[in-house]
Amino acid sequence: MAGLEENIHWVIIGAILLASILYMMFILITILKRRIRVRDATREIALLKMDLLSKQAHLENLIEDSVEWTPGDLKKFDSAMKQNKMLKSKIDTGMVIADSKVKRLELGNQTAELFDTLEKIKKYEDKLFGEDAIKEGRG
Repeated sequence: MAGLEENIHWVIIGAILLASILYMMFILITILKRRIRVRDATREIALLKMDLLSKQAHLENLIEDSVEWTPGDLKKFDSAMKQNKMLKSKIDTGMVIADSKVKRLELGNQTAELFDTLEKIKKYEDKLFGEDAIKEGRG
């Protein structure tokens, strides 16, 4: 026991150092947690500000769109819609006509190609069998 009594002041100093180190670690952890909470709160506030700005812009758009239409404006709108319908029907009719003309042109082109092929076949038959034998069979 004599050794413990001689070194008791070192044990007390060690215990005090250990307690102070643990207390400093506790303080550091608390400070870091608060900083993290402040950072997260700042981010959340920034998100809420952006959300508020977007809602404000949407509200301003709704206010601008809530203007009442006068009877003159409604008449202009109705006439514009009628003109759009007429133009659309004219365009549709024009497209139908253009499609039918294109189909006729394609059929005419195919017919011409078939006649060209028929002429080539006739010439080839004439070369193979002679002109007299072919004319008797065709004629």
